[in-house]
Amino acid sequence: MERHTRDAPMSKLSVIVVSDYAAGEEKSWEDLRRALRAWAEQDAPPADEFILVESSRFKVRVPGDVAAMIPNMRILYVDAESSYELKNRAVEAATGDWLAIVDADCIPSRSWLRVLRAAIAEHPGAAAVSARTLYPGRSRMERLLGLLSRSYLDPGRRGPTRFISGNAAAFRRDIYQRHPLPVGMGAFASRIQSEAFLRDGVALLFDPALVVVHDFEGWPMERDIRRNHGYSTIITRLRDARLPYARLIRLGVAAIPFIVAGKTLDSIRDCLRCFKHYHVRVYELPLALALTVVTHVLEIPGMWQAFRGEAIVGSQYR
Repeated sequence: MERHTRDAPMSKLSVIVVSDYAAGEEKSWEDLRRALRAWAEQDAPPADEFILVESSRFKVRVPGDVAAMIPNMRILYVDAESSYELKNRAVEAATGDWLAIVDADCIPSRSWLRVLRAAIAEHPGAAAVSARTLYPGRSRMERLLGLLSRSYLDPGRRGPTRFISGNAAAFRRDIYQRHPLPVGMGAFASRIQSEAFLRDGVALLFDPALVVVHDFEGWPMERDIRRNHGYSTIITRLRDARLPYARLIRLGVAAIPFIVAGKTLDSIRDCLRCFKHYHVRVYELPLALALTVVTHVLEIPGMWQAFRGEAIVGSQYR
């Protein structure tokens, strides 16, 4: 892979923050304040550009103190609703060579910008660098669900990956613009984008030192996540037959038991590979493995809706 040389110019970095959960509610503004404070307290120089993107209909509802929390932040209001539309529009407006796109309910570690710049400098030919996502870990169940929900994106070590985190990752702008996030398939359809990157022959990287802590609201949020995951598993493969296992989807609803079984086996492998990184102890693994079945069963309603051609309704995700 291409290496950075001493004389190579440093890439210009833009940070884009988007609220994808409970948009417009008081919780989303509190999440945003916490995230912006973390961005302001980085142990490295700030990004060259900082963009907060929001739907135009919330323009009069953005709290007045938010705009002053990051000195070089601009708020971009666009006529769009879904989080993927907002991200794509922000990418169009950004000027950085690299774009860090992070959801507002994710708190970056204090070293986030420093670690990202080092990864970009070491691998300037990569298309994207994906972050590790943890839950706050305030209880055993929260740690277990963090492992189950996030470890599929985590190869367990620094290096190449097939997956890019949908809530915290950085992208080369030129490559992102060739393959923007897909619109009209819900909030969890980014697999279409990462597979398009891979078909281009570019490298996707994972850096475990690039950590964000994702807010978590318990089982109601987990059910919402899982229903959306189930929906995206089906709808993306109905729309793009090049995705892995798309042929299985041709079975229709009869494919659901096979999908759930396959996902459960994958989650078991993910748990065994990554449990230490998510602060799960060995003696807690049996419960984690049992929960793999529960969490994937929760995806079935979303799969059913996708097969029936129904849109996800009542979700906090946009």
